[in-house]
Formats: sequence, C-alpha cells, structure tokens
Amino acid sequence: MGTKTHCNVCVFYGPATELYSFPDGHPLNSARVKSFWGLLKEQEEFLRARIRRCEPVMAQEQDIMRFHSKEYVSFVKKASLLGHGYLDAGDTPAFKGVFEASSYVVGSTALGLDMIMKRSVQHAFNPVGGLHHARRDAAGGFCVFNDAAVAITLAKEKYGIAKVAYVDIDAHHGDGVYYEFEDDPTVYIADIHEDGTYLYPGTGHEYEKGKGTAEGTKLNIPLQPQSGDAEFSAAFSRVQTFITKSQPEFIILQCGADGLDGDPLTHLRYSTATHRLAARWLHGFSHQACQGRLLVLGGGGYNVQNTAKAWVEVVKALSERKMVQIV
Repeated sequence: MGTKTHCNVCVFYGPATELYSFPDGHPLNSARVKSFWGLLKEQEEFLRARIRRCEPVMAQEQDIMRFHSKEYVSFVKKASLLGHGYLDAGDTPAFKGVFEASSYVVGSTALGLDMIMKRSVQHAFNPVGGLHHARRDAAGGFCVFNDAAVAITLAKEKYGIAKVAYVDIDAHHGDGVYYEFEDDPTVYIADIHEDGTYLYPGTGHEYEKGKGTAEGTKLNIPLQPQSGDAEFSAAFSRVQTFITKSQPEFIILQCGADGLDGDPLTHLRYSTATHRLAARWLHGFSHQACQGRLLVLGGGGYNVQNTAKAWVEVVKALSERKMVQIV
C-alpha cells in the first residue's frame, strides 16, 4: 500500500444532485444531500487535499438498460412528462423531470465506477445513489432506477470484473439488488437490515443465501427492532468473514443512514459508529484485496441531521488509509 496516508475521494455534488427529490413533504427530498454537503464543507480544512467534488452526469439510456427493461424505461419517461401519479403502488410518486433526475443518479454512479477503474480517483461516493429497491421492470420504495444494480452489471460487462461484492447496511433490505442477482454466483451480497416482519419490503430472510450455483454467495442478516451498535458490530463481523472469503475484485457499499436512532421510518438505534466501522473496514480491505476498488452509495436516511453526520463519517473513512485485520 506504499507510504500514502490518505486517499483521494470523488464526492458527487452539484445542482443536479438535488433533482432527485420527491414533492409534497415526501421523506426522500433534497434536504438530505444539502445537509450532508454543508456539513462536509465544514470539514474542508481536514479534507481539502483528499476530496474532489465531481459534477453529476446523466446516464446514457443504453447503460440504464443494461439492467432495466426498455419498456420500463419508456414508462418512466412518459410519467416524467406527465408529472403526476405513481411509479409503483404508492411509495414513489412521479414528478416532472423524474426521468432526468433518476438518470443523473445512475450516470454519477456509473462515472464513479469508471473513475475508479481508470484510477483517476481511488474511491467515489454518490450520496443520492444506492436506490436498491428498483427492479428491472418496476420502481419501488422511493427508487426509480437501481444505480447499484447498473454498476454491478457495468463492472462485469464493461470491465470484466469476475467477482463483485455488494454490502448493504441500509435499514431496508436491498431487494432490488438481492433478487435480481440471487442466482448469480459472481455477485456476493451481504445485507444487514431491520427484520422484514416489521419493515418494508418484508424480505431478506436469513435462510435466503442464493439459488442454484449461487447458493452461499449471499448473506442476509435481519436485526430485531431497537438493535443498536452492539448488534450491528456482531452482524458486521459475519460480513467481514463472508467478504474476506469471497475474494472480490470490486466492492460496492450502500450506506443508507436510516438505521440511526431517531429515523422516522425505521426502528433501529445505531449511532454513526456503525457507518464508521463499515466504511473503515471495507476501505482498508479493498486496498488489500482489490486495488482499492471501492464505490460507495448513499441510500436511505430520513432524519436529515443523522444522515449528514453518518455520510461525513463515511467520507472521512474513505480518505484515511488504514490497514485492517483480515478475518
């Protein structure tokens, strides 16, 4: 790893970042990323040499359709022009420009992947990314296009990555990633979430470990309501063992902050220590296992202050290069 003590991190932020914002008091709105960026700027002196602000970019439709069906993309485009109704059963409202806003999310995540693979930055963070509920042909849970799934597909198809590890610590199970790659033995998924008995989308049971040749390449760890840092730490120790054995060539972390104590939509009681733990370990491991190839996506988080604090901890962890213990 050489003598460098820090890493250069691309953080996507600009006017287009704020476009992915549902109207009329919806819990997923632009206040989250505005608060995060404002708090991150207060750390500017500490992070000045390490953080590179990157402008969001729109995805090409062909990249969106590497994962999503042509029919679904057309449906979103039409709903975007109309600007009313829902893209799913009632969680994800359409608004004028939702297609463009969603395309910026995918495009920024895809660009982060490209920059990491081309080594123009060491790591990238897209705070408005991590839309892990969208399926190939449907929206779900505030998620229109699944940028994480697009990134996994791009890593494999564009760059020939043989094994991708996807770690998801959002309070909600990442069903749109898990079930779309459930039978893919090249995608290792570890997902810590609140038990689906109590929380949307009601999936991610511990017995779900992959199907067919992918049996054993998936790890679901549902936690009971009121679980806090101790329970998360115990669960993450299992993730460490699982990811270490997977020997990935690329790692994606979805670091949703809706598991923090005080989130209005969930029942977990984490502190920001959970995000610091996950990001620090995966960062160090990525340098030992896969040339530092680590892409991070924001995900959920509906207490604005909590989310900002958790994501700043993630960015700090990405910027500080530390050795980790391989378990």
